[in-house]
Amino acid sequence: MAEVANEGDVLGLILAIGIPVLLTFGPIAFSAIYGSYYQKGKMKKLLEREKGVGGSFKDPISNLSTPVNNQKILNSSLMWESVVIGPSWWQMLLGWIGSIFGGRLNAFTDTYDWARREALQRLREKVISSNFDDVINLRIETSMMSSSNKSKDKTAAMEIVAYGTAIKYE
Repeated sequence: MAEVANEGDVLGLILAIGIPVLLTFGPIAFSAIYGSYYQKGKMKKLLEREKGVGGSFKDPISNLSTPVNNQKILNSSLMWESVVIGPSWWQMLLGWIGSIFGGRLNAFTDTYDWARREALQRLREKVISSNFDDVINLRIETSMMSSSNKSKDKTAAMEIVAYGTAIKYE
């Protein structure tokens, strides 16, 4: 006859299976849930800031090499802002799976889109708070920061720098 397992054996089996599974998939699940919530909140705040700055007057940022106005320039200065962003563990896992099959990696696209927009918004806010009228010759640079271990290159973060010449008219 088969023996009936006692409660200690069942609990031991649950712990023996449950703890390794939790330690393996728990951080990734936490990253997926919290990362999604966190990034949606950051995007919502950015949208509110973009509406607040751009809603009442023209956007001071332009990639033109010369000013549109024919007014005399009183002052100019180099202005720049940067954002450093890195994907969450969940996004890195999705990116790794997506790189196997090829195609567009949407997990990274949304994160890096937020970073570019955030760098531009910070530059707008800095120009306005510094009492400049326009920014011309806008450039956006992207730098990958990685922890390199010989041939195993794992991207840890990306820095986006937005810069241009701020000008003040008379």
